[in-house]
Amino acid sequence: MYEVKLDAFNGPLDLLLHLINEFEIDIYDIPMKELTQQYMQYVHAMKQLEINIASEYLLTASELLMIKSKMLLPNSNQDELLEEDPREELVEKLIEYQNYKSYVLMLKEKQQERDKIYTKPQSDLSHYEKNENLSDDVSLDLTDLIIAYQKLKTRVALKKPTTVNIKKETYTIQQSTQYIYKQLECSDAITFFDLFHFNESTEHVVTHFLALLDMAKSGFIQIRQIQAFQNIEISKGVNYVNKHS
Repeated sequence: MYEVKLDAFNGPLDLLLHLINEFEIDIYDIPMKELTQQYMQYVHAMKQLEINIASEYLLTASELLMIKSKMLLPNSNQDELLEEDPREELVEKLIEYQNYKSYVLMLKEKQQERDKIYTKPQSDLSHYEKNENLSDDVSLDLTDLIIAYQKLKTRVALKKPTTVNIKKETYTIQQSTQYIYKQLECSDAITFFDLFHFNESTEHVVTHFLALLDMAKSGFIQIRQIQAFQNIEISKGVNYVNKHS
């Protein structure tokens, strides 16, 4: 004896769902006459082909005939709404089976996705482990962590290649000194801001500072500031006449 899956149907419920979908039958309002007729045609076809019919197909056929016969009997109850529908148990089985089919399809899709993933066997990494015996009272202060971080930044900075752009000096201290002398020719005293047009480069400003310090040290000019944050006054020094002459 052997079993044959007729048209790839996995049991009678699968066949019933196929018939319901093919003939567009409402599963909640099954016309038992049409459904039973179509189902019996499949059963007779299996007999004609001399296929060994599974007992579950014959059992379902008898259940369909019983439900059909119950629906043909006259209703003795006056209130039809309270009468139990003989199709109710069959509908519950079909819906449950339909849900199972959906779950099976979903699991097959998940399996197909999983089959596309390849995993690497577990490797023994024990030889990379270090045996370090740490004391139980080991603690890390936030200050120590910050200091360690700053040391790391310094070490990284030292390893980075640095580039220095050396430019030729374009404005010399001698030029700045001559410029200051010219300003003092017209006046006995000038302010620090009189030396600038406020569009000079940083190099220009620094050169003026160095020239003023050098001239003040040599006594060519005097620098004074009466109060803090006031303008700086520059006047001729004791050696100004001798230098200029």
